[in-house]
Amino acid sequence: MRVSLLLLTVEHAQTTFDMDEALDAAIGMFWTKGYKATSMADLMEATGLHKGSIYKAFDDKHDLFVKSLTRYLQEGYRQTHAALSNADTPLDGLRAWLHIFALMCCDQPVQRGCLAMNTAVELGPHDPEIRALLQRHHASTSGLLIDTIERGQQSGQIRCDLTPDNLAKALFRSVPAFLAPPKSCATRSTPTRS
Repeated sequence: MRVSLLLLTVEHAQTTFDMDEALDAAIGMFWTKGYKATSMADLMEATGLHKGSIYKAFDDKHDLFVKSLTRYLQEGYRQTHAALSNADTPLDGLRAWLHIFALMCCDQPVQRGCLAMNTAVELGPHDPEIRALLQRHHASTSGLLIDTIERGQQSGQIRCDLTPDNLAKALFRSVPAFLAPPKSCATRSTPTRS
């Protein structure tokens, strides 16, 4: 009986792994294939984890997706904050923020757009948890943009005939243009500055 218990303990011992690395691998798979098209076999291959290890760390595929998307959004917020706060001027910060999206669209081995926008289209209409997560991210990022626009208006760099809130909304609406179909990226030329 002791031998059986010992074997059971060893057999069910939890394998340790780096959670951030696993989430990054899952992000890549979900980002490339979408939530519905990503199978557990895809996630096992991407993360290098066995199914049992995945289910010990996450409740199910949806839980893994929520945690992956949360990590993706946190990184996006971090990059946005850095772009806006480290720039010499508010206008330079907004340019740097837009540049992040241009890179996301065109400087990838696989053209896949924005995971947040893809998720909003795929799951947003019928998944309240995902919709709420995306709405919170949008609100926090909007807050950063509004603060930056206000500083730009105070310094005279940004027009004052529109509210910071309306200008931030206009910027958000412009982002999909950076996430155009891949062939537009393949033929783009590098802009020159005069």
